[in-house]
Amino acid sequence: MKDSRLYRLFPVSIALLSLIPFLSALRNDFVDWDDGVNFLDNTSFRGLGFTQLHWMWTSHLLNRYIPITWMTFGLDYNLWGLDPFGFHLTNLLWHTANAVIFYFLAVALLRRAIPETSADLRQHLPVGALFAAMIFAVHPLRVESVAWVTERRDLVSGFFYLLAILVYLRGVQHPPERPIERKYYWGCFALFVLGCLSKEMIVTLPVILLILDIYPLKRLGGGPGRWFGREARRVWIEKIPFFVLSALDSALALYIGFEEAGGSMSHITPFGRFAVTIYGLAFYVWKTVWPFHLSPMHAMTPQRIDPRGLSFQLSAVVVIWIVAAALILRRRFPAIPAVAAAYAVTLLPVLGIFHNGRQITADRYSYLACLGWALLAGIIFLLVWTSGGKTGKAIGATAAVLIAGSLMFLTWQQVDVWHDSDTLWSYCIATDPSSVAFNNYGGMMARRGDVLGATDYLRQAVELDPGNGEARNNYGNALLNLEEWEGAAREFQAAQEIVPTLENAYWGLGTVRLAQGRLDEAIHQFQEALRLDPTDDKARQKLNEALAKKR
Repeated sequence: MKDSRLYRLFPVSIALLSLIPFLSALRNDFVDWDDGVNFLDNTSFRGLGFTQLHWMWTSHLLNRYIPITWMTFGLDYNLWGLDPFGFHLTNLLWHTANAVIFYFLAVALLRRAIPETSADLRQHLPVGALFAAMIFAVHPLRVESVAWVTERRDLVSGFFYLLAILVYLRGVQHPPERPIERKYYWGCFALFVLGCLSKEMIVTLPVILLILDIYPLKRLGGGPGRWFGREARRVWIEKIPFFVLSALDSALALYIGFEEAGGSMSHITPFGRFAVTIYGLAFYVWKTVWPFHLSPMHAMTPQRIDPRGLSFQLSAVVVIWIVAAALILRRRFPAIPAVAAAYAVTLLPVLGIFHNGRQITADRYSYLACLGWALLAGIIFLLVWTSGGKTGKAIGATAAVLIAGSLMFLTWQQVDVWHDSDTLWSYCIATDPSSVAFNNYGGMMARRGDVLGATDYLRQAVELDPGNGEARNNYGNALLNLEEWEGAAREFQAAQEIVPTLENAYWGLGTVRLAQGRLDEAIHQFQEALRLDPTDDKARQKLNEALAKKR
């Protein structure tokens, strides 16, 4: 009875634990990584009027269709204007809500997984759920999703994702052969719809529900007729609307992201994509266990996908061990293969097969994918807590305090990395140098007026990755400001070849040719810039200037 009263405080404890290590984010600014495009330079999201809502539901800024997430940003603007404090506060509250929901989800899953005969374990289920929720909530891998305003889409989609699973579990009653209750079924589907409209990452939910149907719900598998018998067919059929929605949302995401795909991983070979997949599968497990040297930008480098390199070989060993453990222990500890399968499935949209971008991994991709590992940690903690009497409880409590304290300290430090653009990109350059980090830091310096300083960083960005079209364009702009005409022309031409739709590269090359007196070439470049963006007054003004000189 005493324990029961204590367990009622666990949700509040999780909420407080979730808040504490992220509080310093409330002092953070917007950062020069999509925040400018999304908020500072974007007037379309500011409010919840008809014009703003129409834009939210019809646009795909930065190749994302996330109208529900945009509505939360619109509400923030109504409440706070463009004060970053309010946006960070909302992010923190979303994450706190997710941590509390995950606690209740962990309780529900443990109740289904632990047999009725294990009375002591079932009596202390909240202890294991508390530890699992703590690992999820305060882990440094969560920082990118919480401290970066743009990544609220992880938090909002995760909110609906967690609720959808919780509702699904509530609807599946004993015995497992019974169909899911209709109100819970459609409630789960509605939450899935809202989640997909918040971020496409959760399109894997139908497969996750099938994994849960196998274990711990035991609606599928386990004997003859349990896969495709009468009751099993009902389980498969009820997932059809989920898979249809998942396919439609995936197709939409691929369609609107098609232009971006051309400049990111189109040059990677099929084996290279396989190597990216292996590296990613190992990376999030390793960083969950050893959360040091995290970076906002883990760059795609040849060394990390070289089959002869240590990075790939160690990643392959980690993946092989996980697969082997899942297969060997599948009967005695069915939770392990279930967690491993859910982990791989959740990461599928951002692994090598579909992955797009200049990063090989990103901390934010772990937000939902590592839920299973946190739950597994909760199970292990529960076993320790209940198996050793007072000694086990003392060991468990000490371990929990040490682990929580360590993770919260590391998270607090990582939150400060996102304090402002200067801190963010200088940290990236120091910890994991990449073309993107040098390019963004150099671009920030150029906007401040330090063209000479910016040129050095942008040159290093191009040297690290000559295929980075944005860096080539920015380096060209810096050389243009220094009136180094031929160098600027070379960079603009390279940028056009890499990203043919980069309007500024045509404006830049046109400006160079205009300064050199090569008017026909300048006119052609400005016309191309206007073809790509008919509203570009800067290109139109330069075009008129070139035409006037030609006359």
